Amino acid sequence: MATSLLSVPAATSLAGCGFRPVGEVMGCIVQHIGWAGYGCGYAGFGASMFGPSTVTSGGPSRWAGLGPYVKALYHGWDTALTRMLAEADALGADGVVGVRLTETRLDAGGNHEFLAIGTGVRGDGETRAARPFATDLDGQDLAKLLHGGWAPTGIAVGISAAVRHDDYRTLSQARSWSNAEISGYTELVSAVRHDARAQLEQRAARLGGEASLVSEMSLSVWEHEQGEGHRDHYARATVTGTVATQFHRGRTAPTSSLRILPLRATPKESTR
Repeated sequence: MATSLLSVPAATSLAGCGFRPVGEVMGCIVQHIGWAGYGCGYAGFGASMFGPSTVTSGGPSRWAGLGPYVKALYHGWDTALTRMLAEADALGADGVVGVRLTETRLDAGGNHEFLAIGTGVRGDGETRAARPFATDLDGQDLAKLLHGGWAPTGIAVGISAAVRHDDYRTLSQARSWSNAEISGYTELVSAVRHDARAQLEQRAARLGGEASLVSEMSLSVWEHEQGEGHRDHYARATVTGTVATQFHRGRTAPTSSLRILPLRATPKESTR
């Protein structure tokens, strides 16, 4: 008996596109992530003089080593997705629908679980894909995507981490009695989100996608006391979404569906 995480409307929508569930699939990894690689957000005697005031993991700056941390996060997500797709392939699935990605911190020692879970589906046709696809879209949205001539190729995750030193101006704005923008923190979160979006675009291109359907953008910010009177703020942004490619490029969609259910009786019915 095949298990499924799909709702009844989702399963029905996929059945209309020729897909049926073959089983629930999961991939996970527990990974230790240490603080090695974290750097200082204070560049020499002044960030504006010797380096950028905000340093992102995706940038070329040499002032902070955030790369190892982001690499560990990518390893966690890539491993969880790969193991989930391996389970789907073992069931004979052509893809995994409604994928949910969760990261759980298991303890205070830096141990994290990365989990990918979804429902494997198989097409009714004889042609099989070279490898299963994955999408975080539910059954209804995937059906609309297919009706529109687009197909999912996978799930992309874009991650960035950034650090910024709390300089005098930032501290003054943060402690002000007035309602005012803290320009340093605005710069920090804007930079890390922009870089995460750029990383998502690069990884989506590797999956052969022409478009990314962003489903979630998360942000976390925390502070770290590097030394007495020396405090930095860190930010981490993660962007996830389904990567899609177009398989039908005509002016009209390859299929059509009834969008409005008429409630009025037809002339033939009204005469009965």
